[in-house]
Amino acid sequence: MYELLEIYNRLISNFQEPYIRSFYDNFCFDHRFIGIVGQRGVGKTSFMLYYLKKYYQNSDQAAYISVDNLYFSQNSLFDFVSQFYKEYAAELICIDEIHRYENWNQELKNIYDSFPKLKVIFSGSSSIDLIQGKYDLSRRVVLKKMSGFSFREFLELKLCQTLPILKLEEILEAKYDKSITQIPRLIHYFKEYLEFGFYPIFTELKNQQIYSETLMNIIEKVIYEDISSFYSLKTKNLNSFKKILYFIASSSPGGFSINKLAKNLQKDHSTVSDYLEMMRETGLLRYLLNDSQGHSLIKRTEKIYFNNPNLVYAINNAIGKETDIGLIRELFVLSNLEDSGYKSFFSRDGDIKCQDYIFEIGGKSKTKKQIKNVSKSFLIKDNILTGTKDSIPIYLFGFLR
Repeated sequence: MYELLEIYNRLISNFQEPYIRSFYDNFCFDHRFIGIVGQRGVGKTSFMLYYLKKYYQNSDQAAYISVDNLYFSQNSLFDFVSQFYKEYAAELICIDEIHRYENWNQELKNIYDSFPKLKVIFSGSSSIDLIQGKYDLSRRVVLKKMSGFSFREFLELKLCQTLPILKLEEILEAKYDKSITQIPRLIHYFKEYLEFGFYPIFTELKNQQIYSETLMNIIEKVIYEDISSFYSLKTKNLNSFKKILYFIASSSPGGFSINKLAKNLQKDHSTVSDYLEMMRETGLLRYLLNDSQGHSLIKRTEKIYFNNPNLVYAINNAIGKETDIGLIRELFVLSNLEDSGYKSFFSRDGDIKCQDYIFEIGGKSKTKKQIKNVSKSFLIKDNILTGTKDSIPIYLFGFLR
């Protein structure tokens, strides 16, 4: 136990004051056990260290541990918690990479039931589903989703100034501070963000090539570590996942058939559907569903995208393919709506349906021809600084969080 506490103290003493993201400001301990879930690289570890340093820096009643430490090859998580609780009257334990620990859900349940005054924050893959697990964790744990940097957060770091978070209605009704549109080099920063600003690691990696290579490494780890362990898949099956990603990168969001993909991989439709779902659950992909109920998730899927624009650019850079800017625009709007809590669906009238609104997305010269007879429809345009009654600058969706 003591070597883990030494590591924790060393991490805290060297932890630099981070940029305070909206997730940090909005976090509250509204439950005794809280899971921070999200794809690799979005900053879950940094948040836990920030929280510990802010509230427990001078206390020995809190600790951070990562369960991928070799210590846990010989010792159980429960035994560590029990010893730490007894010796230090522990109040809070932060557990990193919980999904890497075998039988994590049973041990979390046992810890919850055995130490009624202990608080726990744990981080895990997007694929952690506590409700469907065989142990009843749904009433014991609250999950909070963490995403990568929003465009607003990216700008705050670049400009060293505070910018407002906007509600969707404020954007659509143009009821926001118009000084946003006067930010120098705003469109330049927006294009930079699409390639190079979603993952916090951009603050350390100034070279875009190294950044793209780092994202490819994240993809490798998701496939060969997270998916492999969480879904108990063998290596020979995992090689198909990268082929699927490359296939998606070379197709439009709604322009490929799962049947065709399955045939190319020499897999059956059900297997490929399962693989796609695993990559959605682990944060590599996102679906745009049709707004209907009563059948499986994959059958409701109209379009399949990568999780965020940075991944698209990284994949295309790796395979030497030009990135489709139309795809990037759709994905930017969709990802910001969903990551801000707005449910979005496929629209046959436009590109995206959100609440009662229909969004058609395009470049500066895009017209309302397709949605001219559609009520509550809006044209979302790239490469414009200010909007009109007929069009909204696309970058404003990056201010939703």
